[in-house]
Amino acid sequence: MTYNYVIRDLPIYKAALLDDWESVSEIFKQDPDLMTKQIGYWSETPLIIAVGTNRSQRFVKKLVERIIEVGAAEKLFTATWGGSNPLHYAAKVGNLTDTMLLVEQNPSMTRVPNPYGNTPLKLAAWHGNKKTLQYLLTKTPDLPPPGSEEGTGPYTGVAGGDLITLTIMAGFYDVALKIIDMHPNIVLESDRNGETALQALAMKPENFLSGSRLGFWGRLIYSLIPIKKSQDARKVNIFLSNFSKIVAGFWRGLHFVAPAIKNIHDSKAMHAQSNILVKRICEIVIGTVDHDKVWKILGSGITTAVKYGAYELIEECILTYPGIIWYSVEGLYLFHAAIKERQERVYNLIYQMSDHKVFVATQLDKENENALHMAAKLAPPHRLNVVTGAALQMQRELQWFKEVEKFIEPSYKEALNTEKQTPRMVFTDKHKDLLKEGQEWMKDTASSCTVVAALTVTMAFAAAFTVPGGNQDNGKPLFLDEGVFMLFIVSDAIALFSSTTSVLMFLGILTSRYAEGDFLYALPKRMTIGLVSLFLSLVAAMIAFSATITLVVRDKVTWIAAPVVIATSIPASLFALLQFPLLVELVYSTYGPSVFRKQNDRWMH
Repeated sequence: MTYNYVIRDLPIYKAALLDDWESVSEIFKQDPDLMTKQIGYWSETPLIIAVGTNRSQRFVKKLVERIIEVGAAEKLFTATWGGSNPLHYAAKVGNLTDTMLLVEQNPSMTRVPNPYGNTPLKLAAWHGNKKTLQYLLTKTPDLPPPGSEEGTGPYTGVAGGDLITLTIMAGFYDVALKIIDMHPNIVLESDRNGETALQALAMKPENFLSGSRLGFWGRLIYSLIPIKKSQDARKVNIFLSNFSKIVAGFWRGLHFVAPAIKNIHDSKAMHAQSNILVKRICEIVIGTVDHDKVWKILGSGITTAVKYGAYELIEECILTYPGIIWYSVEGLYLFHAAIKERQERVYNLIYQMSDHKVFVATQLDKENENALHMAAKLAPPHRLNVVTGAALQMQRELQWFKEVEKFIEPSYKEALNTEKQTPRMVFTDKHKDLLKEGQEWMKDTASSCTVVAALTVTMAFAAAFTVPGGNQDNGKPLFLDEGVFMLFIVSDAIALFSSTTSVLMFLGILTSRYAEGDFLYALPKRMTIGLVSLFLSLVAAMIAFSATITLVVRDKVTWIAAPVVIATSIPASLFALLQFPLLVELVYSTYGPSVFRKQNDRWMH
């Protein structure tokens, strides 16, 4: 239609937006056709406009009653020019009240899709409207739309695939399990993008513990939060009958006082729900007793999981159907794909294999490349950037190369690919740019830290000969017998020795030859020692300065000592805080537990 406001339609449009029934009641009495007239830009009726606001429920109720009263019920679901009716709008915006009202008038409309094939049920899932979705599930039978052929219902085919994947992508795992319980075969369906429910789960690594990024305290709290394991994802909750009221009250109180703890609890509950959902999907798939179907669904699921790093999903699939470990895409098996994608948690599943892992190490791809060739190639950018700084990125790449080197046959270490390159040649060629960036990163970091360390050396050395209070006639320091003076001497000595050590370490970095192997241990070790020494020297220098202030002003203006000490400590403290995260990552990456290790005791193959 041609969109033109007329003076008479404008009050109706505004009334629908503002939930103002009284202002248009008389207008509708005079001209009932206006109640179902298309007056909006997209040819919306007053009912659609009001439903879309999700706050004009009174207007909607009165309008529906009046439309039925005048015998125009058949026009209640008049659609826009795009084919969306009021129920589609209600589902899309999550308007539960009006959804219930409209379904009550014509229950069969729950099965009517818009021209794009989207039913109200699917729209509710798509837009993340959980309560509306749950309600529509109870009102949408497994029947085709009115006038359509059999087998085109909302829970079968592409429609079913869309529904379950959209529900999972919205994070409604309890609802997803309910749908699966009602219609088990829905997990066998693919959505409009050709993806299954298992793939949808795999694409959300945050659904699993491996995808969470918790710090030390977060992991500790996570381990302490009680979650009862249940086969029903809807029952996963902290407050269960087997926990005492005192414990439940304690955790409720923590949720109120510290919202971060509630977030951790919600994450743990979500992880439990995801694991239950994966297990349920695997049970249904394997229950089909159809090898081709099992191979396709589980195989596509683990392929997606490798890319996103959801190793828990892969582990469950292999435990359900061990042979799926040999599923390949373009000649890449599970562990080869994990190496290519640099997903160490997926790769670590090799530690849960028996000696069958020898067959993993001997596989070649279409370019005659073995696993070590793949480890020699540069990691995908999104995985490379997980590590801070080019130098540590180079270190992680070397760690991958050394790890894979342990598992392959000795002859494969010098094997040639189709381009006549050994794995080491490939590594050197693919990492030359990263090597250069790592060299620049190391030099820049060492240079900036050397300046600070050199200044600290200068100050500490000078302070040793210009002690606070000066010297007596006999050459002894005036405050020699004071305990605070001894604190000054010790801290100044520590500052001098540690800052000197720091300078030497950073000079060692600046004069390094920067070979590939140096980035694995030698350079990170020097940087670690240099930073630790630098932080120690800064702390010692601040203590020495504080001791000096205390000695000088203690008998006069004592109250000024504290603010002066704090003010002068700010610059050094800021520098330390800025560099401390780098130090932590260096220590963890170089001396911490390896990222390549056995993750649990569940044997897979």
